[in-house]
Amino acid sequence: MNTFYWIVEYMASLIEITMSCIFCGTFLNREHLMEKKYPILLYSFTGSLIIMILNHFKMFSFINSYLAIILFLIIQIRLYKPFKWTHILLVFIYTIILSAIDFSTAYFAALALNSNVPYLLNTQGSERLICILLSKTLLLLTITTFSKIFKRTFRFISKYVLMTCVYSMFLLGMIFIMLELNMHTMSKRTELLMMAFFLASVIIELAMFYFVITTTEAHELEQQMQLIELKNSMLQKSLDETEKTFRLWRRSVHDYKNDIITLTSFANKGDIDKIKAYLTDKNDIISNQTFYIKTGNSSVDAVLYTKQSYAIDNHINFIINASIPSDCFVSDIDMTNILGNLIDNAIEASMKENEPYIDITIKQEKSFFIIKIINKYSEKLPPNLATSKKDSKFHGIGLNSVRHTVHKYNGSFDIVKRDNTVVATAMMLTGYDKDVLTSDSEYY
Repeated sequence: MNTFYWIVEYMASLIEITMSCIFCGTFLNREHLMEKKYPILLYSFTGSLIIMILNHFKMFSFINSYLAIILFLIIQIRLYKPFKWTHILLVFIYTIILSAIDFSTAYFAALALNSNVPYLLNTQGSERLICILLSKTLLLLTITTFSKIFKRTFRFISKYVLMTCVYSMFLLGMIFIMLELNMHTMSKRTELLMMAFFLASVIIELAMFYFVITTTEAHELEQQMQLIELKNSMLQKSLDETEKTFRLWRRSVHDYKNDIITLTSFANKGDIDKIKAYLTDKNDIISNQTFYIKTGNSSVDAVLYTKQSYAIDNHINFIINASIPSDCFVSDIDMTNILGNLIDNAIEASMKENEPYIDITIKQEKSFFIIKIINKYSEKLPPNLATSKKDSKFHGIGLNSVRHTVHKYNGSFDIVKRDNTVVATAMMLTGYDKDVLTSDSEYY
């Protein structure tokens, strides 16, 4: 019979650790939670064995409780990297929920079975089995409900996470202190008060957590609106640049007709020397002009041509090596968004340099679409790549917009300083998640 009790204890610990992984994964990495089912089971089986060994020394002790919290935290850090304050917050919230369910169930069972809480917590018997069955059923229902309600991964704001984390530590400490003070002086009235205290603790904690989530959602909505505003601005800029390109093309056609008329006149007169001189002059003019870019994408051509014209007017050497396939998976709006922001940054940085240059590479290699922009820059990069522009409220979200766009295609974006150059690289994967692409859900 003793073996049966320990099997039940092991299964209870297994449920607790598994539910902690699901609860934390719901907020840390929900999109890939199902992919981690085997690591979750492995950590749960191993962690349950450790907890069962600790329980062999004493069924219930505060030392065991603290060690269990540390074990929960280690498992979450191993499962959901990299480590953040959110890991600590979620582990504490889960521990508060678990403790409140366990102890409230114990107090309720003690009243119903005319027993006492220390006996239920420290003695293996049928009463403890009833408590385990009730508490773990409630735990499963609670965590499953959480997982159903919150259907996407959240990116919490650090200051609110830290604030709620400190409060959670305080609340959990109060639970253990209250439990310790009342373990040896139990009465029916005290048991009712303690049960009410545990339930109130959960309600207060969940209210705090709800505040963090709603604040995060408000922040996310604000960021969405800023990104939409920036995309609209980039789209309008792209349309303006395309119109400018067409005007330049029409002017070129007009100039070409005039050239034909002039050369025909010289040819009719048989004046070969004037034809040669005229062609030489035109050749010198063309050599100093910007050539129209042909990448295979008209929207990108318009952006590059306009940026190149502006760069050359400001004596910046502008080098382009670009080839875009006709079936490119990156949308025109997203490409112009990335190029517009990165080239503007490169031009602004180049204005302060001697012998400045901007080198742009756009290509598709196998499953990756790559945009790389290199420009001369002898100063230090701003901290955290913050904008150095006066209108920081608008320009500060430029790189965030690039990151957001690249992230939609399961890509990566980085800016590095190498000697006197800055290299900005955006790599986007063809097998992007279309659900992520349509959701626009990248926040801070």
